[in-house]
Amino acid sequence: MKLVPLVGSLVFSSMAAMANTGALNTVVPDGMAAPLLNEQKSGEVEGIIADYNRALFRILKRDGNVSVMTRYRLQEYLLNGKVDYICYASKVWVEDTEKFIWTKPLFTKREVLLGPTPMPKDPKKLKGKTIGTILGYVYPKLDPLFQSKWLQREDASSEFSNLNKLRYGRVKYVVTDEIFIEYYNFLNKDQSLDEGRQRIPLQKYDVSCLISRKSSLTVQELNRAISKLKSSGELKKIFKKYGVDLH
Repeated sequence: MKLVPLVGSLVFSSMAAMANTGALNTVVPDGMAAPLLNEQKSGEVEGIIADYNRALFRILKRDGNVSVMTRYRLQEYLLNGKVDYICYASKVWVEDTEKFIWTKPLFTKREVLLGPTPMPKDPKKLKGKTIGTILGYVYPKLDPLFQSKWLQREDASSEFSNLNKLRYGRVKYVVTDEIFIEYYNFLNKDQSLDEGRQRIPLQKYDVSCLISRKSSLTVQELNRAISKLKSSGELKKIFKKYGVDLH
């Protein structure tokens, strides 16, 4: 599942103030669903992406700034070096991938189809069914079936709304990411979405960091920090804080 195209722009006052201090500037794309980006309180950016970026700053022994950026000027800021890097990107989502320096994968996102047990392994066997989707999202494995009217899509405004529709029976099937299912279950421990339902894998996305070619940060530095973040178990702990098991 991806939102096209790669994006961005925001609150850059603090970033400009830090531009000549050697501090790193990174961003969380606006519109990310919780727990990737949670509601901000007191101006602090919260959620999984912000948490692991701050952990990377500490491992790198660099000061850093995490901001939220809207989706239409991110590439511009990366290209001119106003943003040093972002750590939520996939080569499947990004156009002109050669314009950036890519790190090793940080984690893997798993897109699934969730519906009543037993679920067929092939979505084609759900002919005529309505699938809960997100407005504006592209689903490579399902889009041909939506376009041919083999399956019907019903758009929601957010992942939480989509999963709420499933919970309250407004749709019987949703396509989503396992991160969002597990976070929803974490918040609603009395009624797991998995009860009486089955997840069918659709697609995996390796999530990496991409670095501006104008940044002082090298790919070797960031790769070493990523390796340490993962090998120490800290990345798993960050995800677990939000009820998500990192596989």
